[in-house]
Amino acid sequence: MDYFIKEIDDCITETKTNHEERVSYMTYEMKMQEAHDDGRAEGRAEGRAEGRAEGERRNQEQTARDMLRDNMDIQLIMKYTHLSADRIAELAQKL
Repeated sequence: MDYFIKEIDDCITETKTNHEERVSYMTYEMKMQEAHDDGRAEGRAEGRAEGRAEGERRNQEQTARDMLRDNMDIQLIMKYTHLSADRIAELAQKL
């Protein structure tokens, strides 16, 4: 009878261990998925911010080109576009 009880005890221990391992693995997988999701969200936010900055820069440069075509003063262009004199000069050369 002792052998039978030992086998039952071993089965219970193995079942507990497997359950604990499953829970541990599932917890690990959930944490990994959460980290992955957080990374994707952060990447999307960075992408949107970069896109907005790029759009703003393009808009500033287009405004500067329009003002240059109208022969407006460089200081005035700098004031309204927030571009440097060097960048405005580069844009002027490309017109």
